[in-house]
Amino acid sequence: MQPIVLFDLDGLLIDSEPIWDAAKREVFGPLGLHLTTEMQAATRGLRQRDMVAYWFDRATIQADPDDVEQQIVAAVCRRLAGVALKPGAEHAVAACARASRAMAVVSSSPESVIRHALASTGLDRSFDAVFSAEDDEHGKPHPGAYLRAAAALGASPDECVVIEDSLNGVLAGVSAQMTVVAVPEAADRCDPRFAIATLVLESLKDLDTSVFAAYVSGGSPDATWASRAVDPQPLREPDRAV
Repeated sequence: MQPIVLFDLDGLLIDSEPIWDAAKREVFGPLGLHLTTEMQAATRGLRQRDMVAYWFDRATIQADPDDVEQQIVAAVCRRLAGVALKPGAEHAVAACARASRAMAVVSSSPESVIRHALASTGLDRSFDAVFSAEDDEHGKPHPGAYLRAAAALGASPDECVVIEDSLNGVLAGVSAQMTVVAVPEAADRCDPRFAIATLVLESLKDLDTSVFAAYVSGGSPDATWASRAVDPQPLREPDRAV
């Protein structure tokens, strides 16, 4: 059985983490909170409301958290026009398009940011749906967004493959009892906690969808899967809009 493939967005498909980091420095700096690289990494993969709450709990900030969140999202949207795809992103999306029965983006970012980013990179027609954890009761590492996406796409968790770059995202996928492919940033690759993922890759360039059959419920590594071996073909352009 072909799986459902659920991609994270920021830091996985698009090189947006520097954009988010710059936006947070722009907004928090005048409020007296100067985020270092290590501090930024501590909230990687969280929803913006959870990230803002994290720093309001740890620093004295005289501002409205909701206003801070909105300012950060606006600053990100201003910078997304030129966002670059991560290495191997086109390869991974094209390969998974051939090897899956549906694909979706499941992100902690607001839906407006997700759609803006996909449109900016030309990936907007490559996915069947997008799911934001923005309005969920809990964000990643809670599995709620992934479970909601699976249900909406008519799949059980054991039919789903999650592809993530952050530890919080990996935790969410594992908690949802899905097959999880982790693609950590180079600086995080030695973190032993990523060992909870089903597979750990150095780059999306290394993604080989033929291995999905060994993990996804109902799959078998037969000729059908072998015929879907990855190649550098263009992204599919389905009739369905995101």
